[in-house]
Amino acid sequence: PAAGGFRPEHPVSDREFAQLHCAIRIVFPQVGLVLSTREPPLLRDRLIPLGVTMLSAGSRTDPGGYTGAGRERLHRTTGGRAERVTPAESSVEATGQFALSDERPPRVIAERIRELGYEPVWKDWEECLTNAASS
Repeated sequence: PAAGGFRPEHPVSDREFAQLHCAIRIVFPQVGLVLSTREPPLLRDRLIPLGVTMLSAGSRTDPGGYTGAGRERLHRTTGGRAERVTPAESSVEATGQFALSDERPPRVIAERIRELGYEPVWKDWEECLTNAASS
């Protein structure tokens, strides 16, 4: 499910999704294949050996979810339209862009990657990430 009730006109089954990943890997061997936390844990785990190059982990989909900046001008999405949240509703959280299916913490996902015989590599070179770690 996505914010605003969006539903794809032509949903893709897990089997078709895996076939698509294989086809992309064969046709474009250098292309990065990313799996988001939208996909369930079992599917993500099974697609790793098929050439996935990046997995998200510990994701937030609400505006400003990582920094808290989304608390200003907070809104909910209802029927595809943004609705402001009043100060009286300040405990309300912003609507996420989509539902998470894999809520495992990064540590657990990294361990699973190791169990599958691969080495997890952390993206740690962005200034915003290194500054946050030293705070």
